[in-house]
Amino acid sequence: MKKSPITLLLALSTLSLASDDRPPITNTSTLPTHFGILLTPSIDPTDIFGPLGVLSALSMYYINSTGKMHLSLLAPTLSHSTTNPPLANLDFGADLVPTLTFDEYEAGASESGPLHVLLVPGGGGARMNVSREIAFVKKVYPSLRYIISVCTGSTLLARAGVLDHRRATTNKKAWAWASSFGNNVSYQGAARWVRDGNVYTGSGVAAAIDTAYAFVGDVYGEEVSRWVADASEYTRWENASFDPFAERWGVV
Repeated sequence: MKKSPITLLLALSTLSLASDDRPPITNTSTLPTHFGILLTPSIDPTDIFGPLGVLSALSMYYINSTGKMHLSLLAPTLSHSTTNPPLANLDFGADLVPTLTFDEYEAGASESGPLHVLLVPGGGGARMNVSREIAFVKKVYPSLRYIISVCTGSTLLARAGVLDHRRATTNKKAWAWASSFGNNVSYQGAARWVRDGNVYTGSGVAAAIDTAYAFVGDVYGEEVSRWVADASEYTRWENASFDPFAERWGVV
């Protein structure tokens, strides 16, 4: 049977991926497959697309090892979120369309099953009314394998009690506000990201990418994380304690 051009292209792509020097995944435990992103009304684009790019590359290059990875975009309703900051007279952003409401997820409507990893991005939406988002984080966290916040997304985790008695970090430019939440949270000033147990918190905006690579390194193996970064032509920030932006914004 004659193969279609698309079939041939996919076959060649698979052969190309199979013949490179990808290191094997070193984690022998069950890997996460269902990833969720929490949508607030307004999200910084890098906070969401930075980690998504890392995970998308991981899923593309390692599908034979990770199994099929699923993504859900969760929100209180199906109303669109946006990457446009909530500022008057500013209209420069893209719509983000939820795939699953909180009620639908809690009712078992997700075809991908329970969430394994939840990413909580920051941005202007974190300063808006996010009471339902906070309640969802509080309710779903105990069933997650990992939760990751980036930028001011940490404030949702803190207000949900997830960061209580933990080490964490957050956006350095918004430090005074963002680090004011939580009960006995040990906020780390000079930190690009912090891991405490199964909780990852990243610093401001672009740190979302490095936090995602740190997560991949911990869960899938450091060599895998470096290889995916190299394949994406990205220079990883591997030292979590090296944070010049803490000094730049007067945090330390």
